[in-house]
Amino acid sequence: MARTVSAVTIEELIDPEELNRIKSELITCPGINNALAGSISHIEKNFAKGILITTHDMAVDELGLVHSGFVFNAANYIAQAAINKEFSVLIGSRSFFYAPLKVGDVLNLEASALFSDDSRKREVKVVGFVNDIKIFDASFQVITTDDHIFKLKQSQSTSSSSQNQQETSKQDAAPEELNAVLKGIGG
Repeated sequence: MARTVSAVTIEELIDPEELNRIKSELITCPGINNALAGSISHIEKNFAKGILITTHDMAVDELGLVHSGFVFNAANYIAQAAINKEFSVLIGSRSFFYAPLKVGDVLNLEASALFSDDSRKREVKVVGFVNDIKIFDASFQVITTDDHIFKLKQSQSTSSSSQNQQETSKQDAAPEELNAVLKGIGG
């Protein structure tokens, strides 16, 4: 890239002790790549804050335009952190991008989870700012499950013919299982 940008590190923006406390409390997305999805800077019940430091790896051109998918990814991560359940999956969203990001920008995100903490289907409002400029606003629909989404089993109340069909078509099991979960929570 033609342009050089002074790199900011997450440790400069979040106290290392606070970062360690957050990591010990954070249950969701344990294997996420924080360099690409951002880092959680604050967490409490139904609320989280996060920071995405944009890098050259996120740029789509030589001028440093950051692909909006990285913004969406960071917002999804912060939404899941606001719920902070071990097994949660994004099932829908509505998002608005008000301004582009460039390499070197620091995106600050805030997420507020709505509805009861024991509800399986949650809505999470997320906003993102660079300095004082609102650049992103979204509503995410997230479900929580008792087990990993790929390990869920469809209810055995179906007929034996559909059970046979299920056994012979394990490749199509994931969409069927997700549909069963969604039906079970009213989605």
